[in-house]
Amino acid sequence: MTKRWQKSIVTMAVAILATATFMSCFQYTAYFRYCSTESEGWNRFDFLEYRVPAIGQEGYYVEEIGIRYNERYPYRQLGLVIDQTVVHTASKRMGRYKSDTLRVDLYDEDGKPRGEGANLKLLVIPLKSVKLEQGDSLSVRIRHNMKKTTVKGVSAIGLKVTYSMPSGD
Repeated sequence: MTKRWQKSIVTMAVAILATATFMSCFQYTAYFRYCSTESEGWNRFDFLEYRVPAIGQEGYYVEEIGIRYNERYPYRQLGLVIDQTVVHTASKRMGRYKSDTLRVDLYDEDGKPRGEGANLKLLVIPLKSVKLEQGDSLSVRIRHNMKKTTVKGVSAIGLKVTYSMPSGD
């Protein structure tokens, strides 16, 4: 390999590293937390609560839900109700309220569990994108929406909120 070729490779590697470093400044996780359910089962009236602190950068944030479950979960799907309120921290007034209902397939049509892991599965699903102003925070409450009051096999639900760099920037 010639010195010129080696220099080109090094230059290209430095450019890629610099670009990756620059991009990482604009895509960051603003919040990431799992809340555990009761070991004897998750009751429909037990909300899992998440308080996302005030956002430092105005923009769009992508929300993801993580579900940790095991073979004790007896159904193919899990129904979730997700209530969110944007709180304008500066004025301490409540902003937009949104309630979403999800049906998540934990098992495929052949009965195979979806997600990663051996005994304890983790399935991550996108929820939505939400626009937040600087200083806004989020209050999120999640509960199950199954017919049975208590369901077994769901050990934790997580919420991840990540800044999404606008396209074209």
